[in-house]
Amino acid sequence: MSTDSAGLAGLGNSLHRRGSADQLADEILERIVNGQIRPGTSLREAALADAGGVSRNTARETLRILVAGGLVQHYPHRGAVVCELGPDDIRDIYRLRMIMELEGVRAAGQLRPEQEQRLNQAVEDFEAAAASKDVAHLVAADIGFHSRIVELADSPRLNRFYRSIANEVRFGFSVVSVLDREAEQPEPLIEEHRQICLHLIQGDTTAAAELLTAHLRRFGERLYEVFSRLDNHRENTATSGRDEKRVSAAGPAA
Repeated sequence: MSTDSAGLAGLGNSLHRRGSADQLADEILERIVNGQIRPGTSLREAALADAGGVSRNTARETLRILVAGGLVQHYPHRGAVVCELGPDDIRDIYRLRMIMELEGVRAAGQLRPEQEQRLNQAVEDFEAAAASKDVAHLVAADIGFHSRIVELADSPRLNRFYRSIANEVRFGFSVVSVLDREAEQPEPLIEEHRQICLHLIQGDTTAAAELLTAHLRRFGERLYEVFSRLDNHRENTATSGRDEKRVSAAGPAA
């Protein structure tokens, strides 16, 4: 596990203009999601304050926000570390997504005009993001669409809980989008979103639930497979490193 704060260089350029802990946390989360700050990286308070040109108090508050966001964890005697999601984490995240998003569908019924407008806008935003070929925009637009589905339940607490795992979802989606080149062929995802939206607007919650279930299950399985491969690669790399150290310590073979 890395113990340096790689990926923090250049934070100060924007922070001198913006300044708050919330904004600094947003920028760091973006760097985690797009891979500039790697999983396992330690985010030390002093290094963060120095890189961002902010006070230690602001850096401390930033770390608190990051931990609450789900992609950073605080360990006793070690401090804040960027999480390394594993396949079991992905399975758990998508189990929760399924529960929350289907609750939104079940509660939908006949959509109010403002709900219909927000869903249509979310589909348009996703199409525009896909056209841009920008993975970060595609990820954000995808989460935006699914958040609108959760909002159909009219539950502020459910919305807050969904937002609490959104960063982990964004991270997983970003990894798969890069490895599977999702941003280059987004048409199937666009059509799936469009059809889910259409069924919701028509009041056919059964069809919407079936499409959404298949959509989440397929993507959850893809993420699970990808993160299983990454997990196996980390284990093999760690094992290889330990073997090399043992050989080095033992000296040259006779």
